[in-house]
Amino acid sequence: MGNRKFNLENKVLPQISFRLLSISSSKYENDWESFPHSHYFTEIFFIKSGTGHMKIENESIPVQANSLILIGAQVLHTEFSNPSDPLDYYVLGVEGLKINTNRPVEYSIVNPSANSASIRQCFESILREMHNKHEGYAEICQHYLAILILLVCRKDHVSYELVDPQNSNHECHKIKRYIETNYHDKITLDSLAENCNLTKYYLSHKFSELYRISPMAYLTEVRIAAAKDLLNTTNHSIEEIASVTGFSSSSYFSQTFQKHCQMSAQQYRKSHSKELNSENSAD
Repeated sequence: MGNRKFNLENKVLPQISFRLLSISSSKYENDWESFPHSHYFTEIFFIKSGTGHMKIENESIPVQANSLILIGAQVLHTEFSNPSDPLDYYVLGVEGLKINTNRPVEYSIVNPSANSASIRQCFESILREMHNKHEGYAEICQHYLAILILLVCRKDHVSYELVDPQNSNHECHKIKRYIETNYHDKITLDSLAENCNLTKYYLSHKFSELYRISPMAYLTEVRIAAAKDLLNTTNHSIEEIASVTGFSSSSYFSQTFQKHCQMSAQQYRKSHSKELNSENSAD
């Protein structure tokens, strides 16, 4: 007789500690209005059929059947359906999962691939178990979620890390959003700590642990990014840009910009102006 046997390697298996919160199945039927929103947990969308686009922060990404979209906690997003080819999709809510990405915003788009059928099967199995609620369904759903995440990571170059889903991390997400929205205001570590009811030392530690950057260093990065955009798109003076991006003085802005960009703000503006002129000439 034929016989094939495979032994599991004797090694410590990774601990899966993210948690499934919910699953929903939705189809656009001209009966809802899209508006930007965010959650304290990660959402995972799977497009069953139809076409449309996801708006994630300020980006618009087209989606189609078998697209998988992972959107991190506290990331503003909404979905728009093509009325002539309506979106039909699943969405999971998952706590304690952080998507690793080189983007400034935590999200990942996985286009249709060879393992789309297996991924869809995980969603359908979770939905069926949640609907029937037979004995052991919660544990089964959790295992299907783990399989889903591992399938995505294996084939589609997506990686993740586990995060503490406790309140301190939720507060760090809120502080990150606050900085991104209010960077032009006067912000100190004390004011951030007061905003989230954590000590400034604990906030700094947890924020740095979660995002690998301190809250004040992240504030500077956001301000520099905003300044670059203004240098590229406006004729505002250096003094005006320093003021509207939250720097205490133009001299401090210039010093900080030089340190971060290895060139002065004026040099940056001239360099970008030359690139635009070159592109326009080519056209």
